[in-house]
Amino acid sequence: MKKEEFDNIIKENIAKTIGNDHFGYTILETSKTYNNYYNKQSFFKFIEDMKSSHYHKAFCAYCDGKGSELIEHMGRYGKLPPKMASVASSSRLCFLALKDGASAINGTGEVKFEYECKIEGITGIAPQLDAYVQNENIFIEAKCHEIFDAHHIIMKNKYWNLIYGCHNQFGFKQLQNNNEKEFKIPLSVFGINKTYSMFDIKQFLCHLLGIAAHSKEQKTLVYMFFKPVSDHIEIQKKIDKVFSDLKEEIESIFNSYPIRNFCKLNHIELSAIAEEAKIMESLTKENMMILYKDE
Repeated sequence: MKKEEFDNIIKENIAKTIGNDHFGYTILETSKTYNNYYNKQSFFKFIEDMKSSHYHKAFCAYCDGKGSELIEHMGRYGKLPPKMASVASSSRLCFLALKDGASAINGTGEVKFEYECKIEGITGIAPQLDAYVQNENIFIEAKCHEIFDAHHIIMKNKYWNLIYGCHNQFGFKQLQNNNEKEFKIPLSVFGINKTYSMFDIKQFLCHLLGIAAHSKEQKTLVYMFFKPVSDHIEIQKKIDKVFSDLKEEIESIFNSYPIRNFCKLNHIELSAIAEEAKIMESLTKENMMILYKDE
């Protein structure tokens, strides 16, 4: 399955629920229309709902965040729609799943969106977690169609000492820093014997480092995915295969020696779930599929 097919499945489910006249975001300057995005009228309505008193803190967090979630932004080939206008937006998933609370993952109290976790000694933009529940120290990272991208582990040199330095907490053998701009970590050290991974390990490492620096107390990192439910048997089989492969990858990565070592030293529990539903909605115990959970 390709990313566009996955997006089309999500869009088809939404169209069956609210109608087919809510899609097609057009960029004024180029007159280009993005079909797997909500149109401007529907997205404006979504924003207005988010601005309401009940969700206003979330609206402010997305406005202040570094991800250009609510505004048009420049891509490599010109201006693009707001990320959250995509039918397969991970930030949209996170907001819709957790805007009324995180009880499904045993979180209580306020959910903070677009939560920054600075890594000690690292300059630049800090890792941004999609959500954080302070009461239980739960960090949430949401993913949707990103699992169809080809991920490699290419780190900037500023991370070298944290990965391969003499005091690294992953258990990697100390290596000499050649001071090149970037360095690559083999996927094989995380149990992935392929040329690329569905799971973004590079971002995962940065998130772990940020979470470790955030607190010395026990904490949980939850990865949340969206698994659409299709009425078509053959399409559902293809979706099931994608998530079976993803589950296998996550188990290999989360159980790999470097990750187990780091998490043990920093009191981090790992979990991966998927919201299994026709359309993105509030996360509940009933629509939640467990992909991985630390025992």
